[in-house]
Amino acid sequence: MRYELILFDIDGTLFDYQKAESVAFMKTFQNLGFNNNLEEVYRMYKIINSKIWRDFEKGKITAKELRVERFRKLLNSIDFELTQYKLNPEELSSTYIMRLSECSFLLDGAKEISSYFADKCKIVIVSNGLSDVQHSRIKNSEIAPYFKDIFISEDVGYPKPDKRFLEFVFNKLECENKASTLIVGDNLISDIKGGNDFDIDTCWFNPNLLLNESGIEPTYEIKEIYELKKIIEI
Repeated sequence: MRYELILFDIDGTLFDYQKAESVAFMKTFQNLGFNNNLEEVYRMYKIINSKIWRDFEKGKITAKELRVERFRKLLNSIDFELTQYKLNPEELSSTYIMRLSECSFLLDGAKEISSYFADKCKIVIVSNGLSDVQHSRIKNSEIAPYFKDIFISEDVGYPKPDKRFLEFVFNKLECENKASTLIVGDNLISDIKGGNDFDIDTCWFNPNLLLNESGIEPTYEIKEIYELKKIIEI
């Protein structure tokens, strides 16, 4: 094996986060009795949430603040009457997190690739996310048995791509050989830049064949998760 340790991002790499987010968001508002223009409200939420997470990755906002702030900004940007629904960001956050915690949808090939490498090397989850949400989703998924170590940014105290995140992971795993480690993820900043800055090999999972104009160069790039087999095996 070319690598003895593989660090897997989960959302967008193994888990279908887009589906999970959509299902959780719709259930959250519907359960609170709100059904007006939900598709448009969800579109606005995705824009706001994406910006909030970028701020989180840059250390501009904490995980605790992130939970509520995205819904506070959403409610402030909706331009129709909300008072009859008595919506507030704290309640929306609590309900959404509960619903999201229930969503463990896997991407195609996730279970198979996890099972395949679990027998050949050490595989570990490294995820930016909220601790209660991610641990619940992982625990209730079909891939849970294959991962013995799970590192979530809220638990670690630092988000990817902060070098201290991977330093924490390596210390906990008592791992010293960076040359035998690969990080796999769909995010050029949190996963690939994070890996590059820590001097480990990186694999950009790019199923939609997005154009990379970031200046961030992965060691490898794959469209299908199965392609990892060719990269890792000699």
